[in-house]
Amino acid sequence: MTLQELMQEAQRLSWQEQFHLAARLLQWAEAKMPEAIEQPDYQDSSLVTSAAKVSEPSFALVWNNPEDDAYDDL
Repeated sequence: MTLQELMQEAQRLSWQEQFHLAARLLQWAEAKMPEAIEQPDYQDSSLVTSAAKVSEPSFALVWNNPEDDAYDDL
């Protein structure tokens, strides 16, 4: 069975069955993961830096307000 066929079959399931299938697939994937994947080593700082830059606008929306301006002076 191909992945496409599996996806089509999964779409025919009820949402409860889809949820159960997804949970079982996650359990299976976690059991197959080597420990190195579970604890990633962030030697490539460009990935971390890029993620931080992408999140800046979201944080700015939350933190740029008059109530939090007092913290800027600390």
